[in-house]
Amino acid sequence: MAINKEKLHQLIDQITDPMELETVYQTIRTAVEHADQSWYWTERWQAGEREANEDIVAGQVYGPFNSSEELMQHLDLLAGVKNDEN
Repeated sequence: MAINKEKLHQLIDQITDPMELETVYQTIRTAVEHADQSWYWTERWQAGEREANEDIVAGQVYGPFNSSEELMQHLDLLAGVKNDEN
C-alpha cells in the first residue's frame, strides 16, 4: 500500500495514545534509516511473512538441517523418492 506524506500525517494526527504514537515514530525512523530494505514492508512480502508464520504455527516447517545432503534426503523423502544409499 503506497501512501503519500499528507495522508501519513493525517493518520498520525488521529493517534491519541502516546505509546502508539511513539511506536509509529520509531517505525518511521527505522524505515527512513533503512530505506534500502523497504521491500520488506511491501504488501507482497508481508503476505509471505504471514504465510510463513502460519506454516510455523501449523508445524509445517522442517529443519534446521546440518548439511545440504541432509536437506536433500529430507526433500527426497517428502517427494517419495527412494534413496538406495540408506
